[in-house]
Amino acid sequence: MELTREQVITHIEQAEAAYANQLNRQLESHIVVIQENFDALEAQDQAICIRYYRLYMRFLTLFDEVKITTMQTYFEALENEGVLEASDYELICSFYKICPQAIYEKALMAYSYNETLHLHYALKLKEERRFTEAIEVLEYILECYPGSTDCRFLLWEIKQEYLDELCNSEKEIEATQLLDLASATHNKSVLKGLELDPRLTPAEKYHVQIQLAVWQNRSVENRNQWRAEWKHVELADQTRDLLADYAKAFMMYDMVDEVLKFPEAPNFPAENYSDFAAYRTYMLALTNAGWQRAQHQYLLIGKSFYHYSKDLKKMAYCLQQGLALHPKNPLLLELKGKFFFFQADYQQASEAFNEAFQQGLSATDYLQTSMDVYDRVNNYKGILQTVNQFHQRHFPNAKSTCFRGIALVKLGFLDHAFEVFTEGIENYPQSAFHAWMYYWRAVIHKHYKNYDLMLRDIQNEVKFYPEGSSDYCNSMNLCMVSFFETGDYKKSHQYGVYCFEQGQLDADLHNVLKWICFYSYLPKPEGLEKASEADLIANPKTFIHYRNNGLTYWMIGNYTEAIDSLLIAVEKDVEKDLYYQLAYLCARESPDKESAVRIYRDLVKEVPEARNWEIDISYTGLLERTQNFKEAKEAFLNFTASYPYEVFYNFAQHKSMIIQTLRESAKGEMNIKDYTRYSAVLLSKENPLEIYLEEHQQIAEDFHKEDLFLYHNLLAGSKTEVTEEKTKKLRKIKAEIIQNYFA
Repeated sequence: MELTREQVITHIEQAEAAYANQLNRQLESHIVVIQENFDALEAQDQAICIRYYRLYMRFLTLFDEVKITTMQTYFEALENEGVLEASDYELICSFYKICPQAIYEKALMAYSYNETLHLHYALKLKEERRFTEAIEVLEYILECYPGSTDCRFLLWEIKQEYLDELCNSEKEIEATQLLDLASATHNKSVLKGLELDPRLTPAEKYHVQIQLAVWQNRSVENRNQWRAEWKHVELADQTRDLLADYAKAFMMYDMVDEVLKFPEAPNFPAENYSDFAAYRTYMLALTNAGWQRAQHQYLLIGKSFYHYSKDLKKMAYCLQQGLALHPKNPLLLELKGKFFFFQADYQQASEAFNEAFQQGLSATDYLQTSMDVYDRVNNYKGILQTVNQFHQRHFPNAKSTCFRGIALVKLGFLDHAFEVFTEGIENYPQSAFHAWMYYWRAVIHKHYKNYDLMLRDIQNEVKFYPEGSSDYCNSMNLCMVSFFETGDYKKSHQYGVYCFEQGQLDADLHNVLKWICFYSYLPKPEGLEKASEADLIANPKTFIHYRNNGLTYWMIGNYTEAIDSLLIAVEKDVEKDLYYQLAYLCARESPDKESAVRIYRDLVKEVPEARNWEIDISYTGLLERTQNFKEAKEAFLNFTASYPYEVFYNFAQHKSMIIQTLRESAKGEMNIKDYTRYSAVLLSKENPLEIYLEEHQQIAEDFHKEDLFLYHNLLAGSKTEVTEEKTKKLRKIKAEIIQNYFA
């Protein structure tokens, strides 16, 4: 039964749908029906016919044995209609073992920048063992598309196969040809065989020697040999390129600067050819034009300026010239981002990195640079988002793990950050970020006041740094702050003096070191100026501003401002206990003892954990001095109950102050009995203070005149100047004692 035109068109549409959905049996049934009724299509159905020709070509690819002559018939039908597209060429050329040479020649000339067509042609040439032509085609494509990994691997494979063929040939092969192939494939056995080949020029012999050296010697040995020998002889361009790439791989950008000079401008051939022979000549000329080589050299030289000499003017020139050759070169765009990053222009750096990514920069490199930008602008949420994106594509690495942990610390998720750093320390022991992870884990230990664990991590971290380096001293600064916070001013002083003498003491810690020397009477390092009003920060805003101002006011004797500044620091920092203690200690030294009492009471209320033996015992003395006698006695009784261990072991050390406080409290309450008793305790020392003797004389004279022996002993024990009045008193008392007890 014959079909109508509309029915045939419907079958074509259904066949296209079956092909798209890989329904091969349905596709075949539709094709059979269309072939039997193809004459039903009319002259105006040219576009429908073209669709069918393309569909049938693709239908033929489903068979195990492709009939290339049949496919070629439909291909020529499309050609006759003048509607051949690159995809049509790509389809038939993909059968490189059976596709005719003539089709490739038409295809490559029609689409001179089509990577897929050239790759298929190279495979055909390899199959036919036309190695020289295959190498020309692939090198041309790599000049146009240097990021084509498939072409690069295929080129290496073809050169290796060609080299093997030449080495096994009985014919004499040109030494230069062997050298080029052995160099490209890193074939050390062939290179060693060429070392003594007399056919090589001196420059070629140096190329052999240098290539073997870079594979066999340590990088430092090769750099030394470059400076001692190789830089003084004439080297081929390919040898300089080899050395520059080698130096870049080992981050020896000082050597890159010595090896390379600014490249010459590329010499592009005219795109003018009428047959395939002329097109081959064009491909070879473009390959040797130096377009990619110039971009690569500008990239290497620019990186040398960035990493080594810091010559931003010359780096800008490299970027300008390199991007003029290829404005979309992703590696040059990435270097442009680093150029702005180095100058802290993070907005333009970010734009350059984004453009580099859009033009083909790998997701890994893009996300790594994005982490750096977000880190500099303190966008820690951005860092976390970038790290999460990175981990969706790749396994975590040391840098992504470290940055993730730092972002979590900055966002306040310390427990999670601790887990991240611990995992990173275990997984990446040889990484450059290993030390960073130790440092930030130490910061977390410090926050939780685990100072022993903090010091252990710092000790592990600083093993990575030379002693006295900025990174080393950065950790010593952290130790100084930590011991300052624990009240161990002697150790804090040691770390602070070390950093100061290395010229690496944090600017914010100069006043802290001055205060430690001032408060603890420790020696001030040479060059550390005495505290003055010049150290004060105008319009303070941050915790550090108020802390440093408070310590400076304290040192210059302005206790009121010192106390106010330290109390504001209390509100701005998590270490409230420390700065409450400092505010209290400052107030104790000030004339305003009432303020010290108020601060102590606030301290007990707000941060009771800040109380300790020394603070509480001094508070009882403050109450006595401010004539809060009853409270002073109660405070002392609470003190002895709160610190039984310290009272037992440290009573002798603080005995005088404790008894003095109790005595004055009793005196203030007019409790003569206790006042007398505590005075007697003060006199029980082997060499009591003269003032205690005088005060007890007054007690005896006022309340115990009948106790002649007591009055006599007090007068006789006094070391004050012997006056006539004192002598008369002693004679009178002795006379009364003789009269009353010995007459």
